Amino acid sequence: MNEARLRSLLRERPIPAAEDAERRGLEVVTAAFAQRRPARRSPLPRLALAAAVAGLLAALLLSPAGAAVRDWVDDVFTAGVPDAEPGLTEIPGGGRLLVQSPAGPWVVQPDGSRRLLGDYQEATWSPRGLFVGAVSGRTLSAVEPGGTPHWSLSAPSPVSDPRWSPSGLRIAFRAGDGLWVVDADGSDSRRIDPSVAAPAAAWSPHGLALLAYVDADGRLRIANADSGEIVGSAEAAAGVETLEWGGDGSTLVEGSWRSLRLRRLTVSKAIAAIDIGPPRALALPADGTVRDAALSPDGATVAILVERGNAVRARSEVLLIDARGHSRQHLFTAPGRLAELAFSPDGGRLLITWPEADQWLFVPADGRGRVRAIGGIAAEFAPGDGGAPRFPRVDGWCCRATVASSLR
Repeated sequence: MNEARLRSLLRERPIPAAEDAERRGLEVVTAAFAQRRPARRSPLPRLALAAAVAGLLAALLLSPAGAAVRDWVDDVFTAGVPDAEPGLTEIPGGGRLLVQSPAGPWVVQPDGSRRLLGDYQEATWSPRGLFVGAVSGRTLSAVEPGGTPHWSLSAPSPVSDPRWSPSGLRIAFRAGDGLWVVDADGSDSRRIDPSVAAPAAAWSPHGLALLAYVDADGRLRIANADSGEIVGSAEAAAGVETLEWGGDGSTLVEGSWRSLRLRRLTVSKAIAAIDIGPPRALALPADGTVRDAALSPDGATVAILVERGNAVRARSEVLLIDARGHSRQHLFTAPGRLAELAFSPDGGRLLITWPEADQWLFVPADGRGRVRAIGGIAAEFAPGDGGAPRFPRVDGWCCRATVASSLR
């Protein structure tokens, strides 16, 4: 970090106990000014003032309150992994990334080359990455990774939260407040529920036409996406914002900003009914806020991004928790605010995004080996932007082997 950038950060960031420091500093300045002799200009008052300010800063940094300042300054100096690679020349761990920028979604190949798909607000991979489900206004489109649209569907209301099923045969999406499903060739769109809550719907990982969601009344439901029949229902945990279906098909993960909960699912042989068990909370730090969570491809591990502190002095840590809740491992800690988590297709790496440092971190999921940091991420996905480009969002890391299908 150069000196000009550091000065800018120090000016823009509020200092703890700023009002008290300002009052004490004003008293020192006023006293120094009163002692100035107007008849003769001398460097001594300036020296006295400089010495007084230096003494004030020394007292502040040596005081108990100053410990917070020292920690804050240390955070400013250590924001970001040092010696980050200056550009994305490959994706550590392989696979392809789907990255959402203000200009639209980008497909990033394993060698780091990338292509902008078009003016779409959201996107989702098909299971084997042959297509991308992309949203623009009231339109849902299936787009080839090279940018060629395959088909488009117009919905009655603005479209959001597209989710391609693991079988490759269906896409779930929200149109306005309603939950809809369309076949993967763009035909036979049908409404599953006229009004649903915030979490995006989650597909069963086994290729079955089973879709979990929360309705407008706060009920956790599992629907047969072909018939529309509700095969399982329970009261959703309060404040749930995200749903993930575990890799073995027997677990649902409910997430909120304060907690993560697991529910055991018991499926009948004919899949005519599913019993949804009571929520079981995972043990998280009591003073932390859950910023993001990701389920490993095999469904055995939940990666959780927890933030502590406040907007002035935040610290983030990434935890790995056994999906059965038996163990917890600290994987990564950083000053400031981390944003997103994504597992590599093989589960071997975890991508952690760090907007404040303008970095992506590729961290070995087993906690061993070197963290690879890639810097300058915002500019990578805003070529030609002469201003301050916005940090992009990661919409998916492709692709796992899944059940075969004709279109995916």
